[in-house]
Amino acid sequence: MKVKNLSKIFLFILSAAVFSCSSSSDEDNGGNNGGPTSITVTPSAEYVDFGNTVSFTVKTNQNTDVTSEATILVNNQSIEGNSFTASATGEYTITAEYRNLTSSGVSVTVLPVIVSIDIQSEDTYNIGERIDFQVIASDNNGNTINITSGSKVFVNGAESLTGARIITNTTGSFDAYATFEEFTSNTKTVTVEDNASTPMTYTRKALIEDYTGDWCGYCTRVSHAIDLVKDNDPLDKVVVVAAHLYNGDPYQNSFGVQLANAFNVTGLPTAYINRADEWNFPEPSNVSQVTNLATGTTNNGLAIISASKDNNLSFMVSAGFGQNQNGAKLVVLLLENGLRRDQTNYYPEYYGGADPIVNFEHNHVLRHSFTNVLGNAIPGNETQANNTYRQYFDYVIPTNLNANALEIVAMIVNSNNQVLNVNKVNVGQNIGF
Repeated sequence: MKVKNLSKIFLFILSAAVFSCSSSSDEDNGGNNGGPTSITVTPSAEYVDFGNTVSFTVKTNQNTDVTSEATILVNNQSIEGNSFTASATGEYTITAEYRNLTSSGVSVTVLPVIVSIDIQSEDTYNIGERIDFQVIASDNNGNTINITSGSKVFVNGAESLTGARIITNTTGSFDAYATFEEFTSNTKTVTVEDNASTPMTYTRKALIEDYTGDWCGYCTRVSHAIDLVKDNDPLDKVVVVAAHLYNGDPYQNSFGVQLANAFNVTGLPTAYINRADEWNFPEPSNVSQVTNLATGTTNNGLAIISASKDNNLSFMVSAGFGQNQNGAKLVVLLLENGLRRDQTNYYPEYYGGADPIVNFEHNHVLRHSFTNVLGNAIPGNETQANNTYRQYFDYVIPTNLNANALEIVAMIVNSNNQVLNVNKVNVGQNIGF
C-alpha cells in the first residue's frame, strides 16, 4: 500500500467497542424455543486506512457463526456479503440482523492517509545561520500535518545526522529532500551566502569559573554566591563553568585539571571571574564584582548556532570583531546540567544547613573542551575590525551524558588568557551576537 495512515502515526487512539445486545429479552428467547437470544457483530478492524476493506463476523450468544445468514448494515444501509470499503473517511456504525435479532452497533473509523510529502525551507541563508527544514504530509482529504520529527532529511544525497536542522560551514547551493516511510519528497535547492555584516558593538557578558568538588564542604559558599548572581542577572548575562576536582569527584576530567594547573588553583573553593581576577571572599557578599562586569557593550562578541539529533551534535561559533584584536583566541566548552549527587556542606546558613545535601543539583559541569582549554589562536587576518571568524564543530555526544541537558560555552580570550567576551547556548538552540 502506497499510502500511510496519518492519525495512527501521530495520535494515540483509545478505543472501546460494545459488541452485543439483543432486541429480545432472555425471557422470550427471541421466539426461538431455546435458540440464541442475542447476536454480536465484530469488525476485522476498528480503524481502517482509507481504501482498505473491512470484513465482519456475526455470532450468536451460543458462539455460533451465522455470518453467511445475517444481514449487515452500515449506517442503517444493508450491504452485500460481509465486507465493506468506504467511499469517504469518517466514522461508520455497523449493525447486524439475524432472524428476529439485532445486534448492538459497533463503530468502524475510516482514517485519512498520507498521499504525498513536501520539504520546505527558505531559499537563501547566510553562513552562520541554521537551516531549518519542515516536512509536511498531505492526506487524501486535503489536510496537512507536520511530520518533520519523524522524517529523514538528505543533503546532496547523504542523510543529515542532525535531522531537519542543518548547519553548513560552506557557501554555495545544495539540494535537499526528505523521506518518510516509503514516501520521498520533492527536492529543495538552498543557497548559502556570505552577506552577513559584522556588528561594531556587542552585549558584554561575564564568566565565572568555579573550581569545586562534591566532597568540598566549603564549596557550597560559592554555589550559593552563584545562585545570588543569577537572582541579580535577569538578562542571563553571566556564564558559569564548574570544574570539578580531586578526591574522587566523579565529574573530574582532564580539562578541569588543565584549567586548575594553568591558573594555579591549589585549594577549593576557588572561583575566577573572566579568567582575570579571583572572586573575593566571601563570595556571597561580593556579587557585584561579577554583575558589574556584565553590563554595557564591548567590541567583541560571539554567536552560536547548534543542531542535534539523538547523540549527534553540529554547531558553529562565530566570533565578531568590531575593532582589531590581535592575539585573540577562541575557547569552546561543553557543559552538563542537572547532575544529581550528594554535596558535603559545612555551612548551616546555606541550603538549610544539611550535611550532606542529598541529591544536590550540580549544574554547568565541565564535560569536554572542543579547543585547548586556554584557547586556539584565531588567524590574525580574522581578528581585524569588521571581520567575523567562524569555526564549525561535529561531535558525537557520549552515552554517559544527557544530550538534553548540555550547553555550549564559547569565549574570546586575549593573549594573556583573559576573557574579552563570552556566550552560551543550550544544545540544539541558537544565540546571536
